Amino acid sequence: MITQLKVVSSRRYFRKFWLNIHLYLAFSVGFFFALLGVTGSLNVFFLELDVLLNPAVHIEQGEKTYRPMDEIMASVRAEHPHRDGLWMMFMPRPGQPTLRAIYPKPEETADKYYGPLMVDVDPYTAEVISSRFWGDTLMTQIYELHTSLLLGVLSNADIGRLGFKIVGFLGLLLFISLGTGIYLWWPQRGKLRKALTIKRGASAARLNYDVHRSLGIYSSIVLLVLAFTGFSFPYRDWVQPVVVKLSPVNAPPFKNPPELKSIPLPGIKAITLDQAVAVADQVFPNAELRWIATPNGPDGYYAVEKRQQGELNIRRPRSKVWVDQYSGKILKMETPENFTAGDIFLNLMFILHNGEALGLPGRILVCLTGLILPTLYVTGLLHWLRKRRTRNGHLVLG
Repeated sequence: MITQLKVVSSRRYFRKFWLNIHLYLAFSVGFFFALLGVTGSLNVFFLELDVLLNPAVHIEQGEKTYRPMDEIMASVRAEHPHRDGLWMMFMPRPGQPTLRAIYPKPEETADKYYGPLMVDVDPYTAEVISSRFWGDTLMTQIYELHTSLLLGVLSNADIGRLGFKIVGFLGLLLFISLGTGIYLWWPQRGKLRKALTIKRGASAARLNYDVHRSLGIYSSIVLLVLAFTGFSFPYRDWVQPVVVKLSPVNAPPFKNPPELKSIPLPGIKAITLDQAVAVADQVFPNAELRWIATPNGPDGYYAVEKRQQGELNIRRPRSKVWVDQYSGKILKMETPENFTAGDIFLNLMFILHNGEALGLPGRILVCLTGLILPTLYVTGLLHWLRKRRTRNGHLVLG
């Protein structure tokens, strides 16, 4: 009997402890969880919404043939003749009908943490139809609100980097909050069905409580993934060493090998963009061209990303070829077929966070799940206020 009382007392102590943690997190940063949920949901369809809000970058896609890449790049350079060096070119795709050329470090936003120039080009005519700076449009502001609480565009690079770190830390706190919520939800034996359902004909207080509890548990797996992946971006220096202990990491995502350089040859001009793409076509002959980067300086190189059939990454696939800008020699190539378990794990972080890993259904799932966070915040707050108003401190659920 004494042992049973100790067990009950211990359970009550731990439940109260984790309930306090859950409440403290909700009251201190719950609003930010809700904000990140809404902005994250919008960012899942960033490209589509950007086109919807900016009709100037909308063109009709058809069966016409794209102009040569060199002609398109010539139009971009003619529009921005003083911007030399690295340009990144994103090929059109559903949701982004234009070819988008990104100049990552324009002098106008040199003090920002992230402030590229975005140039949209009609791929069928090679005509430049729009040039915009990151942070000047509504969707880029929403994106920055999600990634840096707008500090990346409102202040200097150091403050923007801090904002990025803060958002990542909020991801860790959300992960903890979800864990405490699962612990508090965990039903006693024989009460699982009741814990998973919303009681019919219940009072407003009980309905609010059941909605909070049910939505939280049904969305918990996806929210845990979103919280962890969001944390992993600014804190990759913490995550990757842990991964390396379990599996080698030979191809970190979105990283160029630092040792790669083109070797200038006397009297030899740089090869063209189309020639660089042709080299990549020899490596991945049946893959779709998705992204190209021009050489950044005399010892820079072309980088070409193509998407092989079945590859999870859509906008930035991992089938990649680096090409010497003078000789056309392949400096290095990557393919997901050769990835280690560590490479696969790190590669999944971004495409799980935006739902891309599961295609359109995955994106819709992530979008809807993000909208659950403000619902949990509001229903949790209402539940706490209701309890606080009761005379004896306990909410009667009917």
